[in-house]
Amino acid sequence: MVRPRNVNKGRKNRSAPAWEQAEIFASRTQIKQAAQAVNDLGEQLAQMKAGDLARFNLTDEVKEAIALLQRLKKGPAYKRQKAYLGKLLRSDEPLLAHIRETMAHMVLEGRQAQAVHKQVEQWRDRLIATGDEALADLLAQFPNADRQYLRSLIRQAQDRDKQPQKAEKAHKALFQALKALYQETNSL
Repeated sequence: MVRPRNVNKGRKNRSAPAWEQAEIFASRTQIKQAAQAVNDLGEQLAQMKAGDLARFNLTDEVKEAIALLQRLKKGPAYKRQKAYLGKLLRSDEPLLAHIRETMAHMVLEGRQAQAVHKQVEQWRDRLIATGDEALADLLAQFPNADRQYLRSLIRQAQDRDKQPQKAEKAHKALFQALKALYQETNSL
């Protein structure tokens, strides 16, 4: 007679970490996906510059894990270190929430900077294309702007045929002047 497998082998009760016992997970797959998301978050932290990492107020242990992950090349060791970093992050819920909040704030700042950049480019193009009409509209929006300086930059930027190098410099200087106007009004 052949003995069936798994006879007398009961299931062992294992205790799950606190974050896995949350009511938001309906299945084990969702738990694994959440853990993988935290691992990916750790990898994103490792890809950041030192100045950006300083904004997160990380613990020394997490900083060391990130530094090691940054030094490793892709491969099995990298994968293990990424998993270890994810484990460290999952074990500290308040830190994980702070990291997610700070990253969301950084993304929002980036989007706002892109929007300002796009507006400045549109103003510059409009000023070069229409001249004094657009300048009047700009001065209505930004009364502190230096009319004479902006007008001279617009005239120089419009002379692409006669003096292309000077026009290119004026094109860039006009962009910087408009960008300074936006930063000045946003800082007030």
